[in-house]
Amino acid sequence: MTEQVSKQAALVAAGTKNLAPKMGVGKKVVIVFTSPDTVTWANGDTISSPYKLPKGSRILSDSYINCADMGTSITCDVGLRKASDGTAIDADGIAAAIDVASAAVRAIANNGALVKDGVEYITTEDSYIYATLNGGTPSANAQIKIEVSVMLPS
Repeated sequence: MTEQVSKQAALVAAGTKNLAPKMGVGKKVVIVFTSPDTVTWANGDTISSPYKLPKGSRILSDSYINCADMGTSITCDVGLRKASDGTAIDADGIAAAIDVASAAVRAIANNGALVKDGVEYITTEDSYIYATLNGGTPSANAQIKIEVSVMLPS
């Protein structure tokens, strides 16, 4: 069998001394944000993490959504927006249309274009992670927790 050389191994072989997070080594953190205890949801409502991801952060592929029964046909997107002005970088780049209609859903949320199918995404500017509820009006006071794993730049 032939061993294939990873991108990271090739960098080390080429003389790179310290692999930065964008190259595969760094401090992993989990960004967690939850809904308020009392909330009247509307279709298209968003909820955001207050933690600013610095440029050069790597979005990992082990993110989760944990929620109560959010209501019939409700889905959740998780994406990134610019810290500078709040505009979307990719509204469903981390997770796209995750079914959150059923109670006690604990769904892996890594099917967005920025992370699925082996894609590696490194933030190109300071940004925030946020989620959007779609598909109808979510249940009032329904709780949701989003956990997104990130490797921070050193």
